[in-house]
Amino acid sequence: MEVSVVLPCLNEEKTIGPCIRSVRAALDQAGVRGEIIVADNDSADRSAEIAREEEARVVDVRYRGYGNALRAGLEAARGRYLVFLDADMSYDGADIPRFVEELRDGADLVIGSRFRGGIDPGAMPYLHRIVGTPALTALANVLFGCAISDVNCGMRALTKEAFEGLDLHSEGMEFASEMMIKAAQAGLSIREIPITLHTDQRGRDPHLRSFRDGWRHLQIMMHFCSLWLFLAPGAGLALGGLALIGWTFGGPLGALAPLVGLCAVFVGVQMLLLGVTAQGRVRGSKYRQSDSPMYRLIRRWVRVDTGLVLGLVAALAGMAVVAWAMSRGLRSAGASGPVPTTCGLEVIRHAALGAVAFICGLQVFFTSVFIGLFGLRVADDEPARRDESSSSDE
Repeated sequence: MEVSVVLPCLNEEKTIGPCIRSVRAALDQAGVRGEIIVADNDSADRSAEIAREEEARVVDVRYRGYGNALRAGLEAARGRYLVFLDADMSYDGADIPRFVEELRDGADLVIGSRFRGGIDPGAMPYLHRIVGTPALTALANVLFGCAISDVNCGMRALTKEAFEGLDLHSEGMEFASEMMIKAAQAGLSIREIPITLHTDQRGRDPHLRSFRDGWRHLQIMMHFCSLWLFLAPGAGLALGGLALIGWTFGGPLGALAPLVGLCAVFVGVQMLLLGVTAQGRVRGSKYRQSDSPMYRLIRRWVRVDTGLVLGLVAALAGMAVVAWAMSRGLRSAGASGPVPTTCGLEVIRHAALGAVAFICGLQVFFTSVFIGLFGLRVADDEPARRDESSSSDE
């Protein structure tokens, strides 16, 4: 068996038959020995029955979700090359041989591009076409170096070996993004070919939900770059806030600048701690990925006991500085004559620095407690988490 074509299906009785016939005609015309698998996602209509009448192999998928259906169908496939496309006739089965040729030529993953090919009028919502998909594609290219033009295209092909190596787990529409991210991180050969997106032939609303599914795509991207997502802005805010606190401003901004800096430091440190906490959980996440150099550095230097001690020491030192600043301010207020402006600003700056040390110390202390109790997970608990994820909602 050279090729397995997988069609995820949920209540597609109007289009599943024509889709299967289109795929079979393409395979026969190209002389490709293949099979057609319909991954039925617990359809309430005659989709599975029609698929069997068309002599396709039906895989019953108990748990709802685009990712669950595709993963089950791809796992059941017997072919060397795996192709999948939607069962709503939005993609042309005649394009399948082109995908297979790219795999024969050495590609590990082939993805269609609707933007390099064509999009029929009404086939894609306007906002998806000009905002949603281009934005997610640009983000994937910047963060992971995918170098593609259409990250969400639903017609793809990959080798059986590549599929098994990617270890995919997404349950919903974000399955497409997880596949691209992991393929790019694994250094697989990714190619893109232009295809045409046709109008959905089902005559009903699509399963896609713009905000929910867009957020899930964005969420999985943030998951895989959680360190840099939090590290860069967090460090920038913290350092910028310290600079504002230490900079002597004249005029009305003199007292305001340290307060703004104080807020910036608090937010920045919190973002840094969130990034460290997220890295502690990525290793044990269902979205498994290889260790990055930065992750290994954090694992080496960030220790729970070190965080507890440093956090407690910083909090105590901050309390002492705040107490000293308050005492100096009270002495200055009780002195005869007006208090010099420079003295008042100096007191504010010292109080702000003390507050930074105190509050950030508490943040580090309690984050260390959290990581020690709940945050660090090891790879051994992966089977249990996989069982839990299979029962989650769509």
